[in-house]
Amino acid sequence: MDKNGFLEKLAMSLAGQVPRAVIEENIRYYDEYISGEVKKGTPLQQVLDGLGDPRLIARSIVDANGGGNDMAGVYEDSTGADSREAGYGTGDRGDGYGTGDGDWQERRTAPIRGFRLSGIGALLLLGAVLIILFLIIGTIIGGIFLLLRPILVPLLLILLIYSLFQGPRRY
Repeated sequence: MDKNGFLEKLAMSLAGQVPRAVIEENIRYYDEYISGEVKKGTPLQQVLDGLGDPRLIARSIVDANGGGNDMAGVYEDSTGADSREAGYGTGDRGDGYGTGDGDWQERRTAPIRGFRLSGIGALLLLGAVLIILFLIIGTIIGGIFLLLRPILVPLLLILLIYSLFQGPRRY
C-alpha cells in the first residue's frame, strides 16, 4: 500500500462516522506526518507499517469523537464516487487531500487553557462542593446506622430494661 492508498482507506473508513471537518483534519495530519517521516529518511513502507491498519486508526478516531455506528467496516461508496467527489479533500496538490492552511496544527498542538474563577463564582463552586461532600458523608453515616440497626435496637432495649430494674443509682 502506498501513502495515497493509506489515506484513501482512512478517509473511506471515517466516511459517515464523523463530521467532514474531522475527516479532513485527520487526513491532513496523517498526510503531513507520513511526508515528514519520509523527509527524515524513514522508508515509506516502514512509516506505513508503523502506523498500522488505517481502519483501526479510523475506529480510534470515531471512538474519540463519540460518533460512529456498527458500520465502521463498510468501505464501499454506493455512488461509485472517488474520494474527491465524496468530499475528502479539496487541496491544490492534485491528489485529493490538500495541505490546508496549517491552522489545524495550531489547534492540535495548542495547550489546554484552564479557567479561573473569581469572587462569587469561586464561592458558589466551593458551596456546591461542600454541599455534595456533606450529602455523601450523611449518606455514608446513614448507611452505617441502617446496617447496625438490627444490633443496636435490641441492645438499647436491653440496656433500658436493665436500667429500669436496677433503679436509680446514688453516687
